[in-house]
Amino acid sequence: MKNIITIALLTIAMNVNAQSLEKRNRQNFTPDQIAEIQTKRMTLHLELTKSQQQQIFEINKINATERKQKSNERKALREKGKKPSSQDLFERKNSQLDTQIAHQNKMKNILNEKQFDTWKKARAHQKIQLKKRVKKHKIKKHIKAHKRQE
Repeated sequence: MKNIITIALLTIAMNVNAQSLEKRNRQNFTPDQIAEIQTKRMTLHLELTKSQQQQIFEINKINATERKQKSNERKALREKGKKPSSQDLFERKNSQLDTQIAHQNKMKNILNEKQFDTWKKARAHQKIQLKKRVKKHKIKKHIKAHKRQE
């Protein structure tokens, strides 16, 4: 009986580990690839015209390039061991919100009213899902820290 439980636990651990490796490998996409995937998903979800697809692809490409650049900057700071100050965090969040407002306005100009409403609802749903994943990650992190203390 103990052997069966041990084998089951090892199998589950290997699956979880393999899934986390897959997620890490996804980050190797170029900004063009990311933009293309996002545009195709939006095309399926919103039934975009060719003109809309081209405009949205350009927006997604610019956004993906900027995100990749900012991510690399944060990684470089992390490797140096520097933590952002509260002023840096405020400026980063403020910049993110400005970018989101600008993105929303661009999308409003490209999409028709029905598509825009669908897009807004999908973004709200994505936000909720992201919050759930972050909360789950924080709980896992807390549990690991608690186990190390014991």
